[in-house]
Amino acid sequence: MRNPYQLMRLSGSRDTTLRGTLARDGFALIQTLGQGRFGTGYLVARDKAHYVLKVFNRNDVKRRKEKLARESKYLRMIDHPAIPKLIKILDRDGCYGLLMEKMPGHSLADLLAWDYAFDKTEITTIMAQLIDIMAYLSGIKISHRDIKTDNLLWTGQQLALIDFGSASSVSHFYSRFNPDFWGIGDVFLRLASSCDEMIADLNGFSISQLNLNQAERYVIERLLYIETPYRDFQTLKEEFNHAWLKNER
Repeated sequence: MRNPYQLMRLSGSRDTTLRGTLARDGFALIQTLGQGRFGTGYLVARDKAHYVLKVFNRNDVKRRKEKLARESKYLRMIDHPAIPKLIKILDRDGCYGLLMEKMPGHSLADLLAWDYAFDKTEITTIMAQLIDIMAYLSGIKISHRDIKTDNLLWTGQQLALIDFGSASSVSHFYSRFNPDFWGIGDVFLRLASSCDEMIADLNGFSISQLNLNQAERYVIERLLYIETPYRDFQTLKEEFNHAWLKNER
């Protein structure tokens, strides 16, 4: 298979791999982390520190580089411990990518695939931290627009939100539907499906069958547009804290 990162001549020499381009800035390519719709993620290192490099597909860079650059724009605006910091934009030799802080933990999607059993207390903690993160983003007018278990990392204590490739300004929302609220609700259902404490009926799974009290269920139904949907994260945070955290204090 032809190397997708064939590079152009630079200062009279020719690099033929991504590894060579990274070496010019003192970075070592450690391993491939995964491939997504618009590019590939790599684990890279320099001076014993590890980073994540997201390299965009060359065809997408040619056709929509300006749109891809929005991700770096939003990351520059963000200053939150649960969101990776943008370290450097790599844009030369035919390669365009974002070098970012490596966040700790495993994705919720991986944990679910490994049959990790979340309990209700852990799910409540994850939801509370996710809502706090989303309230922060809303406060600076950013919508993530791709909230899912693949994009959430969990250490057992701390949550991190990654991949801002679909991010947009809050002003671009359709007034009738906010994908961030829906995404939070979907993450909850996927975690709840692994929680024996919440599953009341082993023969089926739906929100109506979850072992939740009325206030807890109402919050989730609003997130999923079953009940009147939320319009702001402050209201969501207040209702979630009242319904879900009052017994955790």
